[in-house]
Formats: sequence, structure tokens, C-alpha cells
Amino acid sequence: MRKIQKMCAALLAGVMTVGTFAPSVFADEAAKELTDEQVINVRTTAFGNNYDVQDMGWRWMMAACYEGLYRDVADENGDEFILAGAESVDISDDGTVYTYHLREDAKWSDGVPVTAREYEYGWKRLLNPDYAYDYASFIYNVVGAEEYNSGEGSADDVMAVAVDDYTFEVTLKVADPTFESKLVATPLYPTREDLAEAAGDNWGKDWTLCVYNGPFCMTDMVVDNKMVWTKNAEYWDAENVHLDTINWYIVAQESTAATMFENGELDQYQPTGDYAIKFEKEAEEGKYQYMVTDYPGTIGLRFNFINGGTSGLMSNVKIRKAISYSIDREEMIDAVYGRYNPAYSYVAPAITFNGSSYRSQVGEVIEDEYNEYVGDPDKIVALFQEGLDELGVETPIEYITLTYLTSGSTTEVQAEREYIQQSLEETLGLTVELSVAGDNSLFIADRNEGNYDFFLGGWYSDYNDPLDFLYTNYTDAYGMSFGGYSNTDYDALADQLVGETDMDKRLDIYKQMEQILLLDDCAFAPIYYATKQVLLQNWVKDYRTSSFGASAEFIWTYIDGKNQ
Repeated sequence: MRKIQKMCAALLAGVMTVGTFAPSVFADEAAKELTDEQVINVRTTAFGNNYDVQDMGWRWMMAACYEGLYRDVADENGDEFILAGAESVDISDDGTVYTYHLREDAKWSDGVPVTAREYEYGWKRLLNPDYAYDYASFIYNVVGAEEYNSGEGSADDVMAVAVDDYTFEVTLKVADPTFESKLVATPLYPTREDLAEAAGDNWGKDWTLCVYNGPFCMTDMVVDNKMVWTKNAEYWDAENVHLDTINWYIVAQESTAATMFENGELDQYQPTGDYAIKFEKEAEEGKYQYMVTDYPGTIGLRFNFINGGTSGLMSNVKIRKAISYSIDREEMIDAVYGRYNPAYSYVAPAITFNGSSYRSQVGEVIEDEYNEYVGDPDKIVALFQEGLDELGVETPIEYITLTYLTSGSTTEVQAEREYIQQSLEETLGLTVELSVAGDNSLFIADRNEGNYDFFLGGWYSDYNDPLDFLYTNYTDAYGMSFGGYSNTDYDALADQLVGETDMDKRLDIYKQMEQILLLDDCAFAPIYYATKQVLLQNWVKDYRTSSFGASAEFIWTYIDGKNQ
């Protein structure tokens, strides 16, 4: 039996912050010097309408106002999980039984203690087939979980149980090194049975029915205008939460948000496009703080594997590669986005594995081959022609039309698709027809019917392990969302990961899967890795961000020096 003792904020070293210091050294004397008004004003573009943690519908808010067994914070090596709702965990020698010892000082915002029974109820509610929660599969490896969710078992058979008020025990079918990384996801948070059952169908729809076990509580909302969080006085670590109020303002227009920030009406916002470039320069001069961190998302082209696409050409790997290498990643990022990092693999750099960056351990998959072609139109055209010859297509390239399925009307999205269209037409000498869907539902309909050759898509990871990226391409895992790609060798490698606890073996399998996906098959053409840009006033201190918990982790943030 292995025992992992309580980890707290005081143990974090080198946390990626603006205004860096460890919370443990935030002494009482320093606290006395803080600005009296601990209020932060933040911009968003929309409010969610789903307050049910099991539904994962509004994660960025839920993970700040609620708390699970773990909390996610980022350091220089990526995201790090620390025990939060639990003080310690015992793990059986075979890695299948996790016994969590909960904090006995944790309370809900109405003063009711947080117990293991709320965890058991929350997990079994997630699996309840009557609710059809999307993230039930997160805990299919729990004994009895998949059976209950599929209607073939009962809640009593699910081995996620409250042993007593402060002991929560989970038994897995097989050992799973990814298990704990999923526990920062809100669907695995505790839920009050008395309130959820009393609310019935209205649970998660009416914020006034909610209670919170995290550092903040939602206390006010003006629809389409403003939302207010206040410090949760019942939170177990309330004395180390410095902000009294967080005001969220809906500001749809980027220009308006920029002006509000410049005027000091906003303390934090995430700029895009030209504004990101502008404010980054001003931050370099010391006017503001500018935080850029990796985010676990990779965006690129997905191809139609169902019928070869509207052109009938997408079944050939050389043609897919020629399309991919026609796009200059660095040039496109500079011209269209003004942010992000060029991508040459599928798993994003924000993902860690066995304590360090996954990408640093395996390198970039297609970078060498990409560099052989990018900027050499003749070589790319020759590759495309080889693909045509293999398919027996005699049509000259100049008479070929490819269909690019897209949607959206923002300036950036328009620039994005125009850049890709122009790059392919100029490099390959063919025609790219833009099929612009009026809204997302129409886009999905066209995608599912196979009315395209390629579209721009990608993946933003739900938990911190390469598997969450790689499993998306398993046969029938996501179907047409990923172009209908299927490879039996790829699936076989994924199957080998079940129950595999040797981290060196897992790393090798992950590496082989990316090789098949990107080099052997070119099932996905990575273009950029997502990043998160956060602009802060200089008086905002110790602001943190994370990839898998709260997108804005205000638990340690404070205001110091405003109006001075």
C-alpha cells in the first residue's frame, strides 16, 4: 500500500505566475499592506447556463466555485495536481484501489460538511443512464461503472463508495496511470443529493439553487451583462483566499474590451489578434503584465476518410501530405493569428507525461519531413501528382477542385480560411472551393454527410495525458467528428495500453501511435498548438492559470498597488 500525504499550496515551487511567490510565504505582515478593496474585474464574451458539475458544461466557472479531490495548478513543467478536497490517498500495491481521506474541515457554502457521500452520489449520478452525461466514460474503469451506465447493472454495483463520512474508496477493474489526472474534471466533483433531488429537472439550470465547496460563490447575475462571485467564507482555506469579489463582465467587442482595459475598468482580459500584439509590446515596456502559457489544444486539417471526400482524392496519403505541406505554419500564424505556436505533432506541448513535457520526450513527429517540402512548390506538386498516379486519376491538377468545409464569420476565421485556400491554390495550382456553413449545426450536418474533402478542427484535452489526444482517433471513438479515420494497427496499440503501468512501455506505444497517425497515414495535418494569452494590470498579483481545472485560478490572486 502506497500512501500519498496531503499536498498543499505551500509545497508548490516555481509555479508559473505573474507576481511570483509561493503562497506559503505570504506572511501576515505582507497581507496588511494589501489594497483594502480586494476586487478584480474580468472580461468574458458570454455566460454559460449550466451549473451542473456532472455535465461539464461550464468548467471554467465550476472549477473555481467548486472543488474536487484534486486542484490543478500550472508550473514551469506544465499542469500539476495537488490534493484539495482530500488530505491524503492510499493506493493499493496493484494500483486498483484508491482510498481518499477527505478534509474534515471542508464545508459547503451553507455550512453543511462536505462528506464522502457527496462524492459517491456525484459519481453515481454521472453514471446514471437516465441523465446521459457525456463524461460518464471517464470512470468506466471503475468496477460496475460501465455496466450501470449502459443499463446492464445497478448503482449498488459501482465501486465508488463512501466507507464513512470522510473516506471515499474507488476500485478499478485494471490499474490505470491516467486515472488521477481525470479527477480535476468537474464531473468527478461532489454533489449535494438533497438539493439535486429536490430540484429535479431544474438542477443545474437555476444558479440560485446551488451551493459551493470551492473558494468562491456565485452571488449575482445580470443576464447578458454581469456576473459576481464573492469569497466563500465557509471554504476550508478561506483565510488564504484574498479576493473578496470577482466581477465578470460580458464585453463582446474586442475593441471595447481593449479600451476598458486601458482605462483600468478591467483588470484582466485575454486579447486576440492585433490587440494581443499591441499589448504584448506595451507589457515589454512594463506598462502591463502579459502571461503566455501553453494550452492543451492542437488545431489542424482533418480529411474525409469515409468516401475519399467530394473530390475522391482524400484516400491517398501522398495527396493528404501535399495538402498539409502546402501550408507554411509559421507564416500562417504570423499572418492570421498573431499568437499560437506552429504544430508538427498531435499531442500538444501542454501535456505532461510521467512528470515532464511529453513533447520534450518524443520530439516533433512530422517536423523533419515537413521541412523537406515547405517552401518548395515543385516538390509538393510532384508529391500530389504521385498520389494522383497511384489513384489512377488522369485529370490535370489545374482542373481539380477540393472542398474546404468551414463555418464562422469572425474576422479571424475569414482570414484563416482565406489563407488556407490561397496557400493550396498557389502551391498546387488547383481550386479550393469554400463550403461555408451558416452555423455550427449546419457544419456538423455537412461533416456527418461527408460533403467535404477537409475541414479545420482539432482537439482540446480533457485530462493531462497523451492518451486523451490519441484515443480520439480510435475506430468509432468519435466517428465523423474526426473524418471517419480507422487503422487496425493504431487500435491494437491503444488496446495494449489497457492495464499497462510500465511508463516506458506506455511512452513507446504513444510514440508509435503518433507515428502512424501523422507520418504513415497523415490522418491529421497539425497547424498550430494553442496558447493562452492573459493581460493583467500591474496591480494584479499571483494570478494563475491551468489547463484542466479553472481556466482562471483566482484562489491565490490579490490586488496590491492599485490607484497608487
